[in-house]
Amino acid sequence: MKRQPLNYIMVGENVVKAQHRTISPYDITSQDNPGLLITQVQLRGVNYDEWARSFRTALRARKKFGFIDGTITKPDEKSADLEDWWTINSLLVSWIRNNIEPGLRSTITHVEVARNLWNDIKNRFSITNGPRIQQLKSELTTCKQKGQTIVDYYGQLKHLWDELENFEQLPTCKCGKCTCDLNSFFEKRREEDKVHLFFMGLDESMFGTIRSTILALEPLPDLNKVYSLLIQEERVQNITRGKDAGDVVADTMALATRVRASGREPKPVCSHCKKIGHESRSCFALIGYPEWWGDRPRSDGKGSSRGNDHNSGVDETEGTEGQHELMLFKALHLWDQTAKAL
Repeated sequence: MKRQPLNYIMVGENVVKAQHRTISPYDITSQDNPGLLITQVQLRGVNYDEWARSFRTALRARKKFGFIDGTITKPDEKSADLEDWWTINSLLVSWIRNNIEPGLRSTITHVEVARNLWNDIKNRFSITNGPRIQQLKSELTTCKQKGQTIVDYYGQLKHLWDELENFEQLPTCKCGKCTCDLNSFFEKRREEDKVHLFFMGLDESMFGTIRSTILALEPLPDLNKVYSLLIQEERVQNITRGKDAGDVVADTMALATRVRASGREPKPVCSHCKKIGHESRSCFALIGYPEWWGDRPRSDGKGSSRGNDHNSGVDETEGTEGQHELMLFKALHLWDQTAKAL
C-alpha cells in the first residue's frame, strides 16, 4: 500500500487532510485543579530566580504563561470569553500561592489577578543582575567540600553554575561571518574554569594527591571526566577504611583496566617475572605478597614480607596503599595518552 503523507489520514477508502488541533490557553484537564502543585520548587524568598524559572516552564507547558506576561489580556465585559478568563486567572492565582512556602505565603497580600500577583512577588524578591551575579560568584569561591560526598559537593556547585549562566550568557557571533568557532573556545574556557573551581574546594587530605595528578594532565580533562575520576577515588578510599586491602587493589586495577582498554599503549611487562600487566616496581614477587593473596609465598628474593612479617616495623597496608596510588597514577597516565592519541 502506498504510504500517505503524514498530514493526511485514511477515512474509509478516501484520503483526507488531517486536522491539526491547536491547544487553547483556555483548555484545562481534570488534573488542573486549584490544589495542584505544578512545580516542586517552593518560593522561600532567596530562591526567587529558581522558583520563577520553574514556574514559567510549567505554565508554558500548559500554554498559560500569557495570562502572566500580559499577552492574553482580559476580555471586554460583554465578551463570551470573560468568564473563562476569570476561571483560568483564578486557577493561576491558586497555583502561585500553592508554590509559596507557608510561612512566607501569609506575608503576601491576596491579589485576584494572576499577573498583578506575579509582578508583586517579582518586585519584592527579585534581585537585579549586578548584585545577584556578585552574590553567586562569592558563593562559588567560598563553596567548600567540608566532609561532604563528591556528589553533594558537586551538586552545590552545579546549582550555582546553572543560575550564574542565566545571567552571564556566552557571547556569540552576530554578524554571521565568524569562521573561527569562537563560541567553542569560550565554552572550553568556561569548562576549564569550572574544573579549577571544583578542585579549589576539595578536601586536601582526601583528594590532594589525585588533584595534583589530574592537573598535570595535558589536555586537562573535562568536568564530567574529572567528576568520574573523583567518584572512583572516593569509593576506593571508602573501601580502604571499611574493607580488606585486597579489595582496594582489585577496585583500583579495575579502574586502570577500563582506562587502558580505551587507550592505544601496549600493556607493560614486568622485567622481573616477565608477566604482562604490571611493572617490576609493583611486582608482588619483589615487594612481597599481601595477606589476601592466598597460599602464595609471603616473601621472595629481595622482597620483604609485608603481608606476613609483623616484626619488620612496616605497616601491613603500606604495600597495598602503594599499589593503590601506583595503579591510580597509571590509569590517569593511560587516559592522558589516549586523549592525546584521539
